Order: sequence, then structure tokens, then C-alpha cells
Amino acid sequence: MSCGANILEGTRCYLSGPMDFVGSRVVEKFLGWRAILAPILRALGVTVLDPWNKPRIRGLGGDYGQEGVLPSRARYEEDFWTNPATRARFEKDFWETVHIDCRMTDVSDFLISFVPTNIYSVGTVHEIVLARSQLKPVLFVSPPVKYEFFPELARIDERTRDLLRFYGLRENPEGIPSQWYGNIVGGHNMFDGFGWEGLKFKAGDFYSTLISEVLEIAEPSEDREQERKIWQDVVEWVHEFKGFRKLRGSVLDFVRAEKGEYELLMKELEEPRERQRRYFWHNRAYRARRPMLYQLFLIASGYIPPKINVVNRLTPQGGVEMVTYESVDDDWLLISTDPHGMDDGSINQP
Repeated sequence: MSCGANILEGTRCYLSGPMDFVGSRVVEKFLGWRAILAPILRALGVTVLDPWNKPRIRGLGGDYGQEGVLPSRARYEEDFWTNPATRARFEKDFWETVHIDCRMTDVSDFLISFVPTNIYSVGTVHEIVLARSQLKPVLFVSPPVKYEFFPELARIDERTRDLLRFYGLRENPEGIPSQWYGNIVGGHNMFDGFGWEGLKFKAGDFYSTLISEVLEIAEPSEDREQERKIWQDVVEWVHEFKGFRKLRGSVLDFVRAEKGEYELLMKELEEPRERQRRYFWHNRAYRARRPMLYQLFLIASGYIPPKINVVNRLTPQGGVEMVTYESVDDDWLLISTDPHGMDDGSINQP
């Protein structure tokens, strides 16, 4: 493997996940998972398509489809259900946002999607299905959901918890997503965390610590020789990749906010709950067993992961049986913008 190669360089990645029904839109934009991940992707030479920071659209005005950190829902609440004109305005106003998000999905090479089972999000499902209909790979992160992650819920009695379950607030300790995603996304592209959930993301050495942590989590046992050889190659590639040498500091060091939003961010950072926050996911540290970032490093270094195929075939007796087999995930069809291709055009396979 050539340690200088990076097959993700020059690609485009769309970051799909909930933007509404989150604790704070300000925090979600500037300290959420997209803000943490974007510097890593840019270090890999990937163009980041982020719905919080939509590109300007030529010919349609500078503000077309732009989303701010303040929700616009209040303007519809007074008469949404009694006034057809309000509902029509609701559709029209949000069309621009849907339009741009779907186009960003169209022009991306792959998606990274954050899909916690406790947050309602229709747009994320739409974008995932749209990407998969275009045979684009989706790296899908579904974190565990436990009452202990929410201090107030952890203190309530069992009867109240039963009522909450009845109304849909369910624990999902393993973070296992809906079974539909198994076939839409593929189990090989599912992860229970990014890899940073146990780290203090405001610490000054966050990014350098993160890379070491992810590689350590992903280390296979001694008896899995083939996987271990691949892991060793990836470790070598990550350590020699020059792009990661600029990844220094904390998430806050990479925050860029416009003037009006910057004041909102500073105000939010002074809130007691935010001053006390140390960890990404509900301020609770956990160690992902299958971190998405390792898969990203694996692919960037030249290893296209396998996928499971399911087919029906006839038995000698004339019956039908279901068979599964592994093949290279050819959804990772990354087209080079270099007319001469990338290096010699070869890739490494497990």
C-alpha cells in the first residue's frame, strides 16, 4: 500500500442528520457532530456539504434556502391547522431548504448520516433513501440511547418510565437501528459511534487524541490475522498522512461563525449546562465498539470494504434457498477529477 495515496481526496461528502428536535440549534451547528467531523474530512481533502452551511446558489439570490440557528416554526403556530394559506406558505418557505439538501445529496459521492433513534427526523431518511437509490454509500451512525444519559430521566421511578415508553421515549442500549436500514444502508456501513464519544471534545489535544483512540478501539485480536494485517496498514497510513498533522486543538478552534451567530454562540457557551458539558453525546462518555472514523480511514487508505449480498437460488431438488455471500462494495465508485486517474488506479482489497 502506498502511504501517500488517499482515494477520498477530491470527493464530496454530504452530512445528513437531524437539525430540528435537538436541544439547541446553536450548539448543534457549531459544536455538533458535523462541526467535529468537518475538520477531519477537510484534512482528507474531502469537500464537506453541510446543511448548516449551505452553498450559495447561482442566480437564485444569496439567501436561497439558507437555514439559521433560530427556528422559524413560531410564525406558523398561530393558525397552522385552521388556515390553508398558512400551510401553503409553510410548504413554499421550506421548499428552498429541501431543494438544496436534495441537490447536495445528488452531487455528493457518499453520505455520513447520524441517526439516533430518540430524535425525530424525516429529512434524514429522505436523504439516505435518495442516496441509496443513486447507489451512493452511506456511513450510518446509530448511538446507544439510555436513560442514564439523561440525568433527569435517570432519577424517575419505574412506573413513570413505563409511561414514557408508552409515549415513544424508549431506551435503545445497543443503538440498533430500524431493521429497514439493514437492507437500505447495509450492515457493513453501520456504526455505534464516531469514535470521539469518550473524549473531552473541548480539550486542547482533542483531535490528536481522537485519532489514537479510534485506532486503538479498532485493533483486532491476535487470532484475526487478516484483519490485523489490514489494521496495521491503516495505522501506518494514518501516521504518515500529512493532512492529519494540521489537526491540532479542540473543536472550538475550528468554529467559524458569522457576526450575528457568534454572539448567540458565546451566550450559549456561558449557559451552565454548556459550561459543564465535556462529552459529545448527552455529556456521557462511552466507547464505541465499532467507530465510524476507522472505516473512513480504512477507505481513504485504499481498502474498499466488503458487503453482504443476499440471493435466492434453486436447490438440486427444485426448492429455493437463501444464500449470502461477500463481495467488494462497488457502491464506492469514486470518480477521479484527475484526467490521468489517481496513482496507478489500483486499490487494496482485504
